[in-house]
Amino acid sequence: MDIDQVVLLGRSMLQEVIILAGPILGVAIFVSLVVNIVQVLTSLQDTTVSTVARLIATGGALFVCMPWMWRHLANFTFSTFSDFHGYLK
Repeated sequence: MDIDQVVLLGRSMLQEVIILAGPILGVAIFVSLVVNIVQVLTSLQDTTVSTVARLIATGGALFVCMPWMWRHLANFTFSTFSDFHGYLK
């Protein structure tokens, strides 16, 4: 296996990780921002409020995005393994 192929395979895997984790991280960041703004405006400095809100939002986003994530990951795996003979040279 050539070094260029290793770099290309690693790059494509990192792109998939970013694509799959991006929506979940975006939801967590957005909810954290909203909760922090609300906490600043109301002077409510309880860590449980922000933690529970982030956990619920992240779990909901995972529940909604999971079918898309599975399809995307299956397509990536199938395309990687179907073109695997190029890596065995």
